[in-house]
Amino acid sequence: MTANDNTYKEKLLEDISELFLKFGLRSTSMDDIANHLKISKKTLYQYFENKDNVVEEVMLFRIRDRANRHYIKEIRKENPIAIIKHIKQFVIDDLNSRLPANDFDMKKYHPAVYTKIKNMEEELTREFLNELLDRGIEEGYFRANIDKNLQIYLINRPMRYVSDPDINMKMEYPITTVVCTVLDNFMRALATEKGLREIEKYEEKTKDSQ
Repeated sequence: MTANDNTYKEKLLEDISELFLKFGLRSTSMDDIANHLKISKKTLYQYFENKDNVVEEVMLFRIRDRANRHYIKEIRKENPIAIIKHIKQFVIDDLNSRLPANDFDMKKYHPAVYTKIKNMEEELTREFLNELLDRGIEEGYFRANIDKNLQIYLINRPMRYVSDPDINMKMEYPITTVVCTVLDNFMRALATEKGLREIEKYEEKTKDSQ
C-alpha cells in the first residue's frame, strides 16, 4: 500500500468512526458504510476484509488518533500529578460520549476484536504508567520504594473492570464517581509530601473554578 493509499484509508477510517459513533456498530452494515463513504462495496472490500476487520481497524485508528493529538503531547510535558488529573478528565469525557455504546456492540457482536483491542489498550496503559511512575519518582512526586508492577496492575484491573459494558451498567455508583475515586486513591497512595502538595493545589484550583 502506497503513502497515498495509507492517507486515503486513514480518511476512510475517520469517516467510518464517526458513522459508528452516530449509529452504533451493530446497526451499521457494510452497505451503509459504502453509501456513507460514497464508494462501491467492491472498493470498500479492497481496504477491508469484512465487518470484523472494519471494526478492528476503526478501533486501532482511534487509539492512534488519541495518541497523536497535539494537546496530548503537550500534556505529557507537565508534572505527573497534572498528567493524572488530565487522564481523569479524558476518561470522564469518554464515558460521557457515545464510545461506551460502541464498546457494548463490539463486545457482543465482535468479541474477538473486543478482546484484542482491550488487551492492546491495557498494554499501552501499562507502558504509559511505567513511564509516568519513573518520572514521578525521579521528580520527587511519588515514593521511590513502591512496587511499580504491582501498582500498575492495581490501577489497570479496576479501570478495565469499569470499562466493561456488561459491568458498568450494573454499578451501584455513577461510573464517573468510581473512576475519579480510583484515580484519586492511586495518586494519594503513591504520593510523597511534594506530591500531596501538588494534589491539594489542583483540588483548590478545581474548587475555585466551580
